[in-house]
Amino acid sequence: MELKFTGIGAAYYPVLGSNCAFFEHGGCLYLIDCGESTFKSMYSRNEIYHYDKITVLITHLHADHIGSLGSLLSFCNIVLHKKVLLAAEEDTIVHILSQSGVQPDMYEFTTDFSKCETEGLRIKVQRVVHAKDMLCCGFVFDCDGEKTYYSGDTSIIPENILRMFLSGEIKTMYQECTYLDTDSISHFSLKKLSELIQVNERNRIYCMHLGDDIKDDIMRAGFRIPEVV
Repeated sequence: MELKFTGIGAAYYPVLGSNCAFFEHGGCLYLIDCGESTFKSMYSRNEIYHYDKITVLITHLHADHIGSLGSLLSFCNIVLHKKVLLAAEEDTIVHILSQSGVQPDMYEFTTDFSKCETEGLRIKVQRVVHAKDMLCCGFVFDCDGEKTYYSGDTSIIPENILRMFLSGEIKTMYQECTYLDTDSISHFSLKKLSELIQVNERNRIYCMHLGDDIKDDIMRAGFRIPEVV
């Protein structure tokens, strides 16, 4: 399962675009988050026009992850006559959208991520550590028997995820790597990732949510970087 990205940047490094991935399964288009630059990127592509079923999975509520969500939902509803299925762990996002003029009848909402699944695709929410004032999560996608982990914003790799990755149960990991070597209570660093992952396993990890121009450092360490489409 390979994810496509419209951006791989962190909030304070917008030159790489808001970190957002998307994929298709079972005739449904899935977006993971919808940051400030995401709607513009998806508007310029053909996926939101082509797919009748569109689902947005939210990792958390920081602006670089939901900044253009209202525009995407409104456009799909009013212009394309499609109701996007929006999934988040709690209904705070519904109140945020209402305050910006995007009312609940313009989209479908659920806190039950199993309702976003299609045949052959299972979605498991993974708790991560990022912000103290909101729920933050990543996802384990089980797609036709192949597991992929998407970290969301996090300062950790959960022990169960690391164990599943090193055993081969998780084939591919998309891991936030905001900093080169800075310790942070909110974000992960390349230094920390390199300490945890042996060289021979690093080509199965894509680093995302970059907070600076550290692509060369990431590739020299043996990790990969998602292609922005």
